[in-house]
Parts: sequence; structure tokens; C-alpha cells
Amino acid sequence: MSGLKKYIPLFTLNIFHKYLLNDGITDFDDTPQLKEEQLRKYNLSDFIHIIPSERTIQDLKGRKLLFKPNNSGITIYVMAEETAPNSGIYTPKRTLDQDFSLDLLLYIKDPLFENYSIVSAVNETPFYFTNKKPATEIAPYNYIDTTGTTLIENYTISETTYGEISKRLAPKEMLQLFGIISLEMAGDDTFPIDGFARNIIELNGDLVASTPEFKIQFENRSTIWNYRNTEDDTILNTSDPQELPLVKNGIVVYSFDGIERPVASPNRLIFEKDINGNIIKTFSEIYI
Repeated sequence: MSGLKKYIPLFTLNIFHKYLLNDGITDFDDTPQLKEEQLRKYNLSDFIHIIPSERTIQDLKGRKLLFKPNNSGITIYVMAEETAPNSGIYTPKRTLDQDFSLDLLLYIKDPLFENYSIVSAVNETPFYFTNKKPATEIAPYNYIDTTGTTLIENYTISETTYGEISKRLAPKEMLQLFGIISLEMAGDDTFPIDGFARNIIELNGDLVASTPEFKIQFENRSTIWNYRNTEDDTILNTSDPQELPLVKNGIVVYSFDGIERPVASPNRLIFEKDINGNIIKTFSEIYI
């Protein structure tokens, strides 16, 4: 091979949160124009931290791979060589075995995360996003998403599975760990499942023609909005039973007494629970 050598994308990963991206009640990806506009203002580091595991850092160095973060996710680049001049087909300069995998770790950094999200910041076992079903998990299995439509809570794993995965991590990496993204070069054949392939390299070792793109998308929390009098703390109005979404950008219109009222923030939530401690209603308190 004597083709052009350069770093090209091996795969990309986007992490979206609708609290930070939606425009009021309108989903950020409602139109291409709105999505572009909202992503210009977006920075995932406002709420989450993504880093390679210690093992993966060493693998990146040894395989001529580069980890590049951006405002909406990360891209892994690989030093690759064109198989023939102007062919557009590339193969890694250093061989990536079919079972070679990379682990990326997710940590929540915003203390208000749970107030505007529908998942907890830390769970007994981290969420697990992968293109290779662990042997200890049963079918059907939720593979890492390519469209952002699978809810985060569907990526739970058993303690047995986590016990095996954690062998690849240092003890300090497991502290406050929200999620693990583990991507194998071959992965499972998922095309028959949902019509989307999740392999990163071809069986012959070449890079796939179109750079794989994976997506993790967080839903924003909706709450019942209670409007209280700042002087005597009495409730002036409530949206109950209607729940309204919490968003950082845009306007969620709510009016009473002929006046459009301020929107709720994630700073103050009140939970109503049943006798078993289960949350049955979540309220946002807004003082006017």
C-alpha cells in the first residue's frame, strides 16, 4: 500500500440533553435549522464529563488513535492509509483486531442534573452503552443507539455483568460512575434487529465507508408548576395535573389571571410520595 496516510474519523459519539437543547416545548431537532441553531449554544460539559478509561488511554497511544472532544460529543480518529490512490477506502496503519474495544467513562458534574433529568446521577450499576452484548445479559438487548430514541433507563445491566466489566477499570474510575460506553471494532450484527449496523471496521480490517455515529440522548423532566405568593407562601395557581417541561432555552407558555407567568427552573423541586415512598408527583415551586 502506498496511498495517502492521514488521521480520519473512526467513529463519532454525540451526547444530547433536551433540557439544554430544546426550544421551549419544541424539540431541538424538530427542523434542521433549529437543530443547527440550538447546537451552536450547546456544550455537553455543562452537565457531563466523558473520558477514556486508563486502559483505553494506553490503547489509544499504541494504536495511533486520537480522542477529540467537542461541544456535543467526541470523535475517535485513526491513522489510516488509503488502500489505493483515490480509492476512498482506508485501512488502519496499525491493525485493529475485530475484538479490540475502547471504553469511555461518563461522570455527571452538574449537582442539579437529577432535577432536570429523568434518571439518577449515580446508580448501583452504571448504565452501559455498547455494540456488543455481554454474555451475561439476556435477549432482547438494547444496543447503543444511532438515532437517540432509546431511553437512558433501558441501558441498565446486571450486577454480574458489571462485575465482569469492572475488571477493566481502576477502583478510582468506578467512583460516582454514571455510565460506560464500550465499543468493539466488530460488534454484533445488529442490522437484522433495527436496520442499523454498529460495526466500526469491516471483516477485512478496512474502515467502514461511512463513519459510524452513535448517540446518547437525555430526556428533560416535566413537573407540575406551583406558583406561590412571595409574601405569605400561599399557592396562587397550579398546573396540576398538567406537567410542563423544564428547559434552559425558550419559553414554555403558562398563564393565569390573564398574565403570562415566568417559567420554572430546576433549582427547587418538591416530591409527593405514596406510603411506600414512591414518587407520585413532582412539583416546581415558582415564587411571584
